[in-house]
Amino acid sequence: MAEELGTRDVLEQVDARLQNTEQDMRETRSGMETRFNWVDAKFDQVDTRFDQVHQEISGLRWDMAAQARWLVGLFFAGWMSMVASIWLKL
Repeated sequence: MAEELGTRDVLEQVDARLQNTEQDMRETRSGMETRFNWVDAKFDQVDTRFDQVHQEISGLRWDMAAQARWLVGLFFAGWMSMVASIWLKL
């Protein structure tokens, strides 16, 4: 004859399964927290690298602006000397 389970037996099985589920959830949560912390650390490294690149680009822009001013000045001086030589020959 089939053994009938009483209310107490059923509740003990449910309790055991809930405990297993809770333990699995704790392990999953701790694993996810570890991974999120790792990703957060990587984002911090990326932010630091972006800041370094931004500073390097700013320095290059300043250098390019200085060179552009020199080129404009040389072009203007050449143009002025050409205009002056044409004007003085007339």
